[in-house]
Amino acid sequence: MSTSGSLPLIAGDFFLEHYHRLCQELNGKHLEEVYSRFANNYSWVTPIEMAAEDYNDYQAIIITDSSNKVIWVDAGFTDMTGYNAYEIVGKQPTMLHGPGTKDEERSRFHEGLSANKPFSASITNYRKNGEAYLCKVKIVPLYNKANQLTHYIAFEREVA
Repeated sequence: MSTSGSLPLIAGDFFLEHYHRLCQELNGKHLEEVYSRFANNYSWVTPIEMAAEDYNDYQAIIITDSSNKVIWVDAGFTDMTGYNAYEIVGKQPTMLHGPGTKDEERSRFHEGLSANKPFSASITNYRKNGEAYLCKVKIVPLYNKANQLTHYIAFEREVA
């Protein structure tokens, strides 16, 4: 028997790995269902494949209207920030900013949103408990059949 200090694999290790993959798949399916519902309601023409490219690389999803008021967040948003949906819906994501959020970071987001094209940027946000974290965000503008910008979808992940 080896005494190298490593522990043997147990069935639980395989279960947890499979469970994690299953959760990612279900979240992807859930996103497709939510996106489809909103796309039908708002006549979005942006395909989910474009909006949700590299979805699995992100921990949280936010959908805002064109004035940046949050209309929906996923459970990952609550896990990452500590805020429940009812605490953020109707507000702007800027409520996550704090004293360490740099003006340059805010400017990059303002410029990206003004360009009305998909973009990625990082920003210092704050959890509900006041803890700062660096967040990488990919934002995709969503257009209706009349080619009017109606919403944004944002994919977020914490950067170590």
